[in-house]
Amino acid sequence: MSGSRSRSLAPPVVLQVIIFSFAALGAACSDGPAPPSVTVADSAGIEIVTSRGPGWNPEEAWRLELDLEVGDTEGPNAFGRLIDVAPRRAGGFWVVDGQARRVRGYNDAGAEVLAFGRPGAGPGEFRSVGRLAERSDGGISVGGRAPVELYRFDASGTPLGAELVPPDLYRRLPSDDAVDRPPLGPTMGRWGFAADGTAFVQAVTLDAPVDELIRSDVLVRPGDAANPPVRFASWASPAMIGGPGGDVPLLRPEASWSPLSGGGVWFTPGDAYELRRYEAGGELESVLRRPSSRQPLTPAIRSAYLASLRADADEPSTIAMLERAVFPDSLPATAGLWTSEADGHLWVGVLDPAQPWRREGPNALDVFDAGGGYVGRLPIPDGLRPTRITSDHVYGVWEDELDVARARRYRIVRSR
Repeated sequence: MSGSRSRSLAPPVVLQVIIFSFAALGAACSDGPAPPSVTVADSAGIEIVTSRGPGWNPEEAWRLELDLEVGDTEGPNAFGRLIDVAPRRAGGFWVVDGQARRVRGYNDAGAEVLAFGRPGAGPGEFRSVGRLAERSDGGISVGGRAPVELYRFDASGTPLGAELVPPDLYRRLPSDDAVDRPPLGPTMGRWGFAADGTAFVQAVTLDAPVDELIRSDVLVRPGDAANPPVRFASWASPAMIGGPGGDVPLLRPEASWSPLSGGGVWFTPGDAYELRRYEAGGELESVLRRPSSRQPLTPAIRSAYLASLRADADEPSTIAMLERAVFPDSLPATAGLWTSEADGHLWVGVLDPAQPWRREGPNALDVFDAGGGYVGRLPIPDGLRPTRITSDHVYGVWEDELDVARARRYRIVRSR
């Protein structure tokens, strides 16, 4: 990320570097045997896995088939603002409606089986809502965005209490930045959960120095009975150049991360095709890289992106702000990260110029198997914003041409 950095707060232990490349590395004689698609080497105790395979052939490509949808323009299944769609252990999915501040559960037939929550600050109420997950004990956890807090419920939706994430855990450290910047507004929490319900939060704070508006991010695991609190990474990026009223950066690389059961996490900075795996204690365990050239951000892409934003802009101030948009020279290297823990696959969101352009999120997924082998690139259905991926399904929020949101689940059809 331009002007950003990410660091582990604990010294690395064994560092495993996995390098992915579609180009042949090293010269091979034209009349010699073809090089193996995967080679493994050791360099000073570091295992290096090089994958030369190009991924699936067109006839072997995976695809997504819609198998569950809930949502309507009006009536009981109309949503105000869909924030999350998450797997439900008994089948179907959970939905978080940010406008109603309500959690709703649906079975495989699309019928509502449980609903709880409302705006407020009392028991069973939400001051704000983010993502959710079922815990290994059968209960439900919901992350609050501002203030940064974690709500806990039992399997029936009965409230068990809420816990604020201690600000000291995500406050910017002197080692993060030498510049003293006062915060501008409250810290926002972007929550994520592993398959066992382990919670992580990316704390986002806007800082206001003299000449630019800076967004400071810290990725932490708040801690639970099994794991103490850990601060994994911190980074910063310009949110507005030249201070309030200045240039607005768009399509800048964004860090992404995917929690793991037991307390570890995968993390990518977004400005390079590099995935870092941290252990539960915060130590860097492995790094997965795929050397590739970042795609140029062409004038056509910029125009299409701005057009989509203007089409959704209702306020004159928003339209005026888009006139101050500035872009980097290249598209981000990555644009999202998910893990399907049951099979160990990694799903890396990318912005593929060969796929239809969209105004938000990735338009394709690069798939890697548990051993780090590149499997192939899977297009994302137009209008879908993925929220969770399992070994069998992709869950997400889908919007139609009128911006009516629906919760969807797609079945992953594997041809091999």
